[in-house]
Parts: sequence; structure tokens; C-alpha cells
Amino acid sequence: MPPPEKSPTVARHHLRVVPGGASGASGAALPAFEDTDFDSVFRRFSPYVASIGLRLLGRDDELDDLVQDVFLEAHRGLARVREPAAIKGWLARICVRRAVRRLRRRRLRAFLSLDTLSHDSELVAPGASPEARAEVSRLYGKLERLPALERVVWVLRYLEGDSLDEIATLCDCSKSTVQRRLRDADAVLKEGGT
Repeated sequence: MPPPEKSPTVARHHLRVVPGGASGASGAALPAFEDTDFDSVFRRFSPYVASIGLRLLGRDDELDDLVQDVFLEAHRGLARVREPAAIKGWLARICVRRAVRRLRRRRLRAFLSLDTLSHDSELVAPGASPEARAEVSRLYGKLERLPALERVVWVLRYLEGDSLDEIATLCDCSKSTVQRRLRDADAVLKEGGT
């Protein structure tokens, strides 16, 4: 059997499908998924994981590593997933947990080395105005000042459009903790003005 074809440019382009949010602009549920074969799971959900990861991290220099980490962990635990319909949410929880770790490490490295942190231009739609690009840049500059958990909760709520209950599930915390983290994040983001 010949090895599967690899096309890094196609895969790279496919991972950058971000406009409209990871949860889908229409809000329509994905059809029932019965196949728990790892390759099928990866092909189906890697764009979803990459979309969430890009918005959480704010840049793509760590995105490929994040997606790889998520699917390495998923590979180890896929056999334990009882309901195939739960795979999407399970992968999202893994992605959030892994992104929080990366954000914490990044913040520590920036603190120790005084590096500047920048966001990725891929977060902005290609036809966006210069004003929109500047606004996204300012927003992600402010998000860099937030602790990882507050940032993740804020991004999931306001950029991904997830409900408080969904965020509580993804972050493995209570709804009141989500609300508190949102209030704390809003306070920090409002400090610098717009």
C-alpha cells in the first residue's frame, strides 16, 4: 500500500479556516459521527481544533505544535470515548487545556526575556480594512496582559461565542468561576481604553 500523500500547503491552508468561529457561524450541529478511527477523527476535527487554537493563542507560530499535542493526547485516549458524538467537545477540552499551558509558558518566557508578543495576521479576514486590522492588533495586545485562564474564558465567550455553560465544561470549572474570570478579564481590558 503506498504511503498517504502529503501536501503541506493544502493542510496549512486548511488549518487557517478561521472566519466565522470554530463553533460554526450557522450554529448547526455536525451530523452524527460514527467512525472513531483516529485518522478519520484527525481529518474531520483538526480544522476545528486549529481554529480554536489560533484564536486562543493569537498567533500561529505554536499552532502546529498545539494541534499535534492535542491529537497525541487524543490518540492515547480515543479508545476510551464511549460516545462518538462526544469527540468534538472532548477535543475542544484538550485544546483548551493545552492552550492554557502554552499561554502560561509564553507569558513566563516573555517576562523573563522581555520579548514582545505579537498576534498573527491570520486572525483578520483577508479583505479587512486597516482599521479592523489595527483593532485586532490592539485587542490581542490587551489579551496578552491577561492571565491564561482569564484570556481563554474571554476568547471562548466573545470570539468563539460559546455559552457560559459550554465554557465551564471546556475549562473544567463552575459557571460562577467562568463569570468571575470574565469580569476580571473585562476589568483589565477596559483599563487601557479602546
